[in-house]
Amino acid sequence: MVNKEIGLAKYNRDSTLGLYPDKLISFIKRTQPREWTAFERQNDIDPVRKFCVAFNNACDMDGVLYVLRNGFKHRGTTFKVCYFKPESALNDIAGIQYAENEVECYRQWYYFADTKKSVDVVLAVNGIPVFAFELKKQYTGQNVDNAKTQWMYDRDPREICFQFNKRIIRT
Repeated sequence: MVNKEIGLAKYNRDSTLGLYPDKLISFIKRTQPREWTAFERQNDIDPVRKFCVAFNNACDMDGVLYVLRNGFKHRGTTFKVCYFKPESALNDIAGIQYAENEVECYRQWYYFADTKKSVDVVLAVNGIPVFAFELKKQYTGQNVDNAKTQWMYDRDPREICFQFNKRIIRT
């Protein structure tokens, strides 16, 4: 599994989709080239956006946890958006697939296109944001209560990234 600290750049994020489309498509092309080729043949105009919309529709129907674990079907083709660690080393293919995952840490994740609204840190798996964190410094008088207040009152639950079971996994 690849772990990267990306830094302060926004990179290719799409706030309306709540994804990093380049990362997601790169993962699909690398791990499922036959399925991607079939998808491109079916969707010759803007296949990347159509794939991301199909992913969002799957999350709307089944939830992001289900889609992460099981993938989703689009017109009879199944796509896996991540691979979990195999329980044993007996299956070489499963180990190779697991190693293809890209887990990235983005600092200052701008989740809204029109303003500077951001979360301090987000962890994304293959371009799909799944965990977000607000960092507080005790030296500036901030504590965990400030972070909780920020999550409760400064985050719009209508944003795709904060909708229940669509992106950011809540506990």
